[in-house]
Amino acid sequence: MPFGVPPVHGALPLIPRSRLAFTAIAALLFSGSGCIVTQTTYEMKTKEADSLREAMASLNREKAKLAEGNEALSKQVTAGKETEASLSARLKERDDSVKHLSDEIATARQSYEGTRTTREQFINELLEKEKATGKRLQDLAARAEGCERDQERMKAETAARDQELSGLRKQLEAALPASEAARRERDILSGRVERLQEERRESDKRRDDILAGLAADLEKLSPEVSVFPMGPAIRIVVPERLALKDRGGKLTELGSAMVSRVAGAAAGIPSASLVVIAGGKASVETLRGAAAGGKIPEGRLFPHVREKDRQAELLLIAP
Repeated sequence: MPFGVPPVHGALPLIPRSRLAFTAIAALLFSGSGCIVTQTTYEMKTKEADSLREAMASLNREKAKLAEGNEALSKQVTAGKETEASLSARLKERDDSVKHLSDEIATARQSYEGTRTTREQFINELLEKEKATGKRLQDLAARAEGCERDQERMKAETAARDQELSGLRKQLEAALPASEAARRERDILSGRVERLQEERRESDKRRDDILAGLAADLEKLSPEVSVFPMGPAIRIVVPERLALKDRGGKLTELGSAMVSRVAGAAAGIPSASLVVIAGGKASVETLRGAAAGGKIPEGRLFPHVREKDRQAELLLIAP
């Protein structure tokens, strides 16, 4: 068709080739850039989701650690409460004990203040007790020396007896003929000597056991009873007011128990003697009568009155 002539009715208008090419290139470019933008956004979202998942996992781990720490702290709090309850109970018990001790101290103080004498009377009593104690120590020293002398004498007598027995044995061996009958007689005499020596050792052991048992029994009666073992003898001292009542007329329960045990021990030792000492004649007679009632022969009882002495004393000597 010539240029400038209008197209036939119903036919499409003609487009230049250069314009078609430009349009195709533009469409291709626009379609490609849209795909690139969509893929980049998807990758960003994916990375963001991964980051969120990792953060969520980290938070879960942190939450688990916090839960474990919370459980441990709960256990510590429970243990602390139990410890606090135990300490509170112990503190209450200690407070009760302190209160009880305070009450006892207050009671003892009131009792002491109620029976306290004046200063001058107290000093005078102390001086009298000091004098009595000095005199008693002198008496004890003299008695101890006497007991030591008796013990030395008994040792000398025993040695002399043993020497005499040895001499008799030698004389017997030299005098008797060397016959079977003489040997039998010598063996019999040797056996008797050994038996006598064994009986003496058994007697000494029995005496020591009796005295030791007596000392243990007397110490259990009362803290006021003082016991002094002295080798083959034993000395028992107690305040006279605790052993005797009615000015020496009767024995107290403690005095009766003490005299009964000492008398029983003396009766069980054939060689024992008992010395009864008190501050008055009536008191001495009461103690002597009670000891005699314990089956001690009168010949082995020796009463002694010590004036102005407030102590009752029993001296058991078993050589």
